[in-house]
Amino acid sequence: MDVTASRHTDISAVTSPLRLFLAVRPARAVLAVTVLLGALAAWFGLIQTPIPTAIEDGRAIIPLWRMIAMGAGVLPVLALTSPLADLELVATQRLRSMQRHYLAGLSTGCVAIYLAICGTVLHPAVVAIIARAWIAWFGLALLAGAVLGWRLAWTLPAATAAVLWYWGYSGSQHYHWWEFSARPHDDLPSLFLSFALLAAGLVAYAATPWRRRRWIWQLSRPKPSPPTST
Repeated sequence: MDVTASRHTDISAVTSPLRLFLAVRPARAVLAVTVLLGALAAWFGLIQTPIPTAIEDGRAIIPLWRMIAMGAGVLPVLALTSPLADLELVATQRLRSMQRHYLAGLSTGCVAIYLAICGTVLHPAVVAIIARAWIAWFGLALLAGAVLGWRLAWTLPAATAAVLWYWGYSGSQHYHWWEFSARPHDDLPSLFLSFALLAAGLVAYAATPWRRRRWIWQLSRPKPSPPTST
């Protein structure tokens, strides 16, 4: 009897929904790459590299940590890629809940690890800019992943980075207000923009097909006419 119970327990543990959910996702690889990106940002992030800009008087000189931060922000969203991605798009509430908890836990762990490693070497003001940029990159990746699929979550952040780095520079090492990856750490417009991009990504993630149909139905439903007095 003991052997039978033990085998039953082992089979249940192996085939539990949570284990199966995590088995098809690269969570460990994403955490490992996050550690690597954090180490690169900490030790080589202050190296300056020239990039072309839209202004006439030359090129901008940017630190490497600005480029690395984009990769760190996109990673947790790329980890949603799995063979079950199409199923989860129209999944039951239980599977969708596991995906939400997975994304929340992994993204929180990634940003905490990344910022902690960066904070060992980089100045606190630089770490604050990295944290603000991470929020924006994560929101853009969520938006792209929800629309194009999780494998293509990097496309919108990459396109946005090209726009920011080429047109965001205004000369003399100054940047336009919307260049959230380079403005000073206490710049409020960049902070508001980063949280707006995060909010857009969260709304896009929450707008599953069945939710969109429900929202459209609620908006198109005729409103009851007020009662008329006799």
